[in-house]
Amino acid sequence: MALRLRFGFASERELEAGAAVGEIPVFWTLAIVLCVVGAWFTGGQSRLSVMLASPLLLLGGLSALWAIRVLGKGTQLVTWGPYAFVRHPYFLSVLVMVVGAIAALRSWPGLILLVPAIKVTVDRARREEHNLGLRYGDDYADYQREVPFLLPRPGGRSTAPPPSID
Repeated sequence: MALRLRFGFASERELEAGAAVGEIPVFWTLAIVLCVVGAWFTGGQSRLSVMLASPLLLLGGLSALWAIRVLGKGTQLVTWGPYAFVRHPYFLSVLVMVVGAIAALRSWPGLILLVPAIKVTVDRARREEHNLGLRYGDDYADYQREVPFLLPRPGGRSTAPPPSID
């Protein structure tokens, strides 16, 4: 299995069947950090904006920790916990925290920088989906049909872990 690494955005022709692609974690991290730093230097927080945005920051942070905790070592396909609601709960959690930071700092430039940060996050999630499809095959295809990509829909699946197999 060949690993191809390209910087920039994934195109449909880049996500070839049978070939894993790099997931651009450095590029994604830079986009997220630039968005928050841009908000920090151009915004002007107030006590009210911080109080109103705090639930987003808290929700995003706790959700990210939950996603990491449930994922564990990543040796099997995880479909419970936050992964029962969306296929990429960690990415969604980070975006919620970024929106919270932008709201707390009341930054229009930060809001503008959110657009490319969302694009890079969706691109990274698509790359990850491609690789997970190669790794887990039909099980992942079934999971894709049942669980939404990044935004949860009402009445998601059960969040209980499957029974352990001894």
